[in-house]
Amino acid sequence: MTTRYTHIGTEHGPAWIRKGSERALRSTDVAAFDCDGVLVDTRKSYDATTVRVVKRLIGEMFGVRLPWGREAPRLIHKLRKTGGFNNDWDTTYALCLFATCSMPMRFKEALATARRLPVTPGGAVRSAVPAVFAGVNRIIVEYVNSKGQVGHSSIDRFVGETMSAVDQEICALVRAYTGYPGSPPKSRLATLYDEMYHGPVLFKELYGVGPKYFAGTGLIARDRVLVTGTDLRRLSECFGDKLAIDTGRPRKAVEYSLGDLLSFFDLDASVFIGDGEIGPEREVVPHFEKKPSPASLLYVRDKLGSSNLLYVGDSAEDVMMATDVRTSSGGVTFAGVYGASHDTRDQVEFFRREGVELILPSVSDLPGVYRRLARN
Repeated sequence: MTTRYTHIGTEHGPAWIRKGSERALRSTDVAAFDCDGVLVDTRKSYDATTVRVVKRLIGEMFGVRLPWGREAPRLIHKLRKTGGFNNDWDTTYALCLFATCSMPMRFKEALATARRLPVTPGGAVRSAVPAVFAGVNRIIVEYVNSKGQVGHSSIDRFVGETMSAVDQEICALVRAYTGYPGSPPKSRLATLYDEMYHGPVLFKELYGVGPKYFAGTGLIARDRVLVTGTDLRRLSECFGDKLAIDTGRPRKAVEYSLGDLLSFFDLDASVFIGDGEIGPEREVVPHFEKKPSPASLLYVRDKLGSSNLLYVGDSAEDVMMATDVRTSSGGVTFAGVYGASHDTRDQVEFFRREGVELILPSVSDLPGVYRRLARN
């Protein structure tokens, strides 16, 4: 049975309310927001960091330069649709391993014989760049169809179950070189990623050590904030000043991007899952499992004393998390934001297939939707 929606116009484009969900939306008493893709557009910051780190690591390990710029956005989008890649380290790791498995066989056999990285393969791979990207796309499709769920562990399992012995051996070399899974400052992959994204000053604030691999301007400077103080003031009026954040980012990174806008949110009730990645030696906050685990959203709902929380997200793991909470204990309604997606049409279609209660282009359109609901 097809889920039916009512189409409405907003300042930033079309929005849809699922028929029969108006009462649930009107009864929401607090609101919690994902950060990336909802409060902040990260396509030129986080996503660009993923591209740069994959390109650099592949170059270091295999001595080749793959032009990821045009290919990466749709590959990242496909991985995120699985709901298992809220952590961009995991996305970077997956693309590195899938690119490794897509290298020409004669090159892989030479690598397996050498049993070391990095290497310099000459023109063996440069002449096969289109085939490498075609291979990465094919492997991602196979991975998605395998119903892999949770980040790096599902990638390792997929490689172990589906790839050749040669591929598995080279992937083991990649794991050793990148030090992943692992966190900064021990993992080369995670350290390079956070140095490139956060920049040297914020990286040192987060981890207590200076950068090892990158000293340029952090791409976090390219974050584009998607809400204004006026938007958040109107949202506060809608929800009785009960707004919170539930994000995979560290708190310091959210503070950097949102600045004074952070004052609109109840920070005691907010969750910054990325703080748990910093490690126990930094004594930051209690650890929360990564999305789509429902733990963080349950915490926010309970801290705010909500009977029906509106969670505003943009990704598959956000939908999965909200659905898990609603199925187990109720009290959550979901709004999906699509305006900062790499493929907005596909994102809208995904939200419709999932039957989410509200689909809108921007969080800035949310106050207007609630004014409309109040009138009807």
